[in-house]
Amino acid sequence: MKKLITLFTALLFGMFAIGQTVVFSDDFEAYTAGGYVAEQSTDWETWTNSPGTSEDATISTTQSVSGSQSMNVVDGNDMIYDFGNKTSGIYQVDFEYYVVAGAEAYFNTQHIFGSQWAFSCTFASGTMTLANGQTTSPTASYTEDTWMHFMIEYNMEMDSAYLYMDGTEISGWVFSNQESGGTGENQLGCFNFYGPANNDYYVDDFVFTEVESGLLPPEVSLNTDPVISSGDPVVRSMENTGEEDLNFSAYPVYNWGGPVKSGSRDGILNYDGDYASAIGWASTFDVMAAARYLPEYTAPFAGQAIESVDIYINDLPTNDSIRVYVWAKDGYITPGTSTVLAQKDVTVTATSWNTITLDTPVPLNGDEIWVGYGFNHPDGSYVLGIDGNTLVDNGNYLKTGVVWSEFEGIGGDGMGNFNIRANVVGTQMPEWLTVSPASGSIAASGTQDITIDFVSTGLDNATYYGMALVGCNDPASEWNEIPVQLDYFVGINEQSGHGILTYPNPAKDVFYVKSDEEIQRIQIHSLSGQLLHDMDVNATKQAVQLDMESGIYLVKVITKTNTVIKRVVVQ
Repeated sequence: MKKLITLFTALLFGMFAIGQTVVFSDDFEAYTAGGYVAEQSTDWETWTNSPGTSEDATISTTQSVSGSQSMNVVDGNDMIYDFGNKTSGIYQVDFEYYVVAGAEAYFNTQHIFGSQWAFSCTFASGTMTLANGQTTSPTASYTEDTWMHFMIEYNMEMDSAYLYMDGTEISGWVFSNQESGGTGENQLGCFNFYGPANNDYYVDDFVFTEVESGLLPPEVSLNTDPVISSGDPVVRSMENTGEEDLNFSAYPVYNWGGPVKSGSRDGILNYDGDYASAIGWASTFDVMAAARYLPEYTAPFAGQAIESVDIYINDLPTNDSIRVYVWAKDGYITPGTSTVLAQKDVTVTATSWNTITLDTPVPLNGDEIWVGYGFNHPDGSYVLGIDGNTLVDNGNYLKTGVVWSEFEGIGGDGMGNFNIRANVVGTQMPEWLTVSPASGSIAASGTQDITIDFVSTGLDNATYYGMALVGCNDPASEWNEIPVQLDYFVGINEQSGHGILTYPNPAKDVFYVKSDEEIQRIQIHSLSGQLLHDMDVNATKQAVQLDMESGIYLVKVITKTNTVIKRVVVQ
């Protein structure tokens, strides 16, 4: 070990200090003694966002460094400080730490809250052990019932971290390492003061400093005004006004209950193969397992509904029961489940497929959807059935705490999709809307054209409604919705297969007509049959001014091969 202030580090620290900014500091003096921390703070959170409960640490006057108060963490407390998922810049955390004699203590930093740990420090019987993905865990001695100072430097530019205790370097390492080994994200997610069994310690003078500023997060700029289509492609320019790259995906979503297409049939939404094995754990705890079906899987089933779910159960869970779920998607940045669309408690049979019929079918509209189940896992059992195939990317997720993590296979071998299937019934919608590109990345100050286009082949006379949905890693605007309306009408005397598009409906000042062959004449009639307007066109597109009272009118569009009569509401 070496002392912190060598000549090099002193010079380096001097350079850092020029532009450093204290982002957050807390000496715990502004709180009511004996009260809960997260309940009185907008900066501290508990693991499950449950302030004022047993997860929440308390304010103590028993020990302190500055002032008279500190934060006391005991068994069951679980305090989180959110760094904001930093991926660039240099940061520093300082705090005072006091471990009660005969007790233990613990803290960690996570790359991704709840799913990817960067490192942890465990204190017991005068020895601190640092777990940071290295083959040999560094250790250091500490004195119980004595305040010690910790400083941690997180250098996202160099992908490095350094831990100092009372001015002495304990270790330096590659920050993107995961606590248990392997490479993780070079991201500064959160700090966690946790209290496992036999923990009793105090924290004071916590300071989070930006030593060197990082890049501003991506920021999307996109016009989300409704698209009223004439059938021509519509282009919207998307800009990244932030400094980090803006990653995005884009896809169509359809309004459920709209026009349907003929010839569709019931099907199965799944990507797993036959049952091959099962996974389990040595201890008892609650488990959630889900198949995440992205839009590329759900789009062919838009207009149909999930009627039942098939799940293979190997060993029986506690009480022989599971709770089946269908969820809506959560965030773009952090995938998960935000809304329960259906759930049902059922008793299951071991070593067999179990079919669970939902009380109410869940409609599919082409958007992402999650299907899965929760259960209590008995010691040493193997409940969750899997296949023997290569894992589908972004398809299998587990939750044993507060967040979902993608399943990487047994021992990270990349094999074993969950045996979870959704049985769909009903009639499909036509896939009349396209959004491209389907995904991409936009550099700082860059732009990307998003093209909204239409497929009219096989469409019936109808008005179609949907949405172009753009998801991105802008933390302030993860989902961006562009409503889309397509009016498509084919002539009643059509012989050649030509189509006519009319929009919008309702209309206010102007009504548009577009045809893929020349329009000869447009007439507007009242419902009683009175001719109000009659115009020669001789073009494939025409704007019609609506200088008439509010009401319902009949618009007749005449081409060489087509005659379309459309009811139009004038507002």
